[in-house]
Formats: sequence, structure tokens, C-alpha cells
Amino acid sequence: MSEQPRTGPGGTARAEVQSDKLEAYMLGHYMGALSGVRLFDEAATTWAGTPYEERFAAFVGEIQEDIGRLEAMIDRLGSGRRQVAKGLGTVTGIASRLNPLSRIRERAGIAAHGELEMLQSLVVAKRSMWVTLLELAPAEPRLDADELRQLESKAADQYDRLRAVAEETAGDRFLARD
Repeated sequence: MSEQPRTGPGGTARAEVQSDKLEAYMLGHYMGALSGVRLFDEAATTWAGTPYEERFAAFVGEIQEDIGRLEAMIDRLGSGRRQVAKGLGTVTGIASRLNPLSRIRERAGIAAHGELEMLQSLVVAKRSMWVTLLELAPAEPRLDADELRQLESKAADQYDRLRAVAEETAGDRFLARD
């Protein structure tokens, strides 16, 4: 259903967000987030017993909180399809466990570095979603611009912290030691 522009202050045309497209976009990210939190949880298992254990436990908690915020946004938009998306996200999460990278638990191996890069890419995708939603916030009053700025900043920080783990541990994977 295509919505027509309405008139804003001063009689100028004001664009409106197409709710069905916004809903589909957010549900797609929601399904990805449900799968992503499982991958972060698996990474926490990988890094258990190391100096990085607490960092990964924090990531899992933060990602779960981000999912809760996204769920609240989707609910504010009136989507009745979130439960369907959650079910599909569970199926996707189960499929992600079949990923060969998620089965390798050797922290010093090259697959562990690939896992870190994959987690970084998930955070980049999430950050991009927050930025996109922030761009739409002026046209969609049910989106809170302040909340979205906060979530975007949090995602940037998560990326930087994941990148730090990759940098701190890369030498163990790639450098020959005498």
C-alpha cells in the first residue's frame, strides 16, 4: 500500500514512511538479530576461561538489550508479525549453528579470527539499521530520534570493542613465535 505525501507546515509536501516497507525492513533486521545473539553467545563460550570472557558476556547482554529495544519499536509501529519473525529467527538461529565457523572452538585458530570478523559485520549491519531509522525518524513519529542516536553510538562502541579483541589476539593466530 503506497501512502501519499501529506502537507506539512507552510503547505509544503511532507513525505510519509511506507509502513509496510518499514515493517519488513525492521523485521528482517529483527530475525538477523535473533540469529546474531546466538552467534555472540557461542563466541562467549569460545572465549570462556580467557581474559576476554567478561567482554563477550557483556556483548551477549547488550545484544539482548538491543533486541528488546528493537522489539519495542516494532510493537510501537503496530506490527502483528513479530511473533512470526521470531519463529523464523529461531529457525535461522538453528541453521547458524551448522555454520562451520561456529563449530570451531580453537581461540588461536584462523576460524576464531573469522568469527570475530563475522561478529563485527553483524554489529555494522545493526548500526546501519539504527542510522537508517534515524534518517526516517522525522517522517515517522513512532521512531524516537534520541533513542536511535543512543543505539547507533552503542553499536559503534560495540564494533570498536570487538575490533580491539581482534587486534589484541591476531598475533597469536598469525605470527610465528620463536
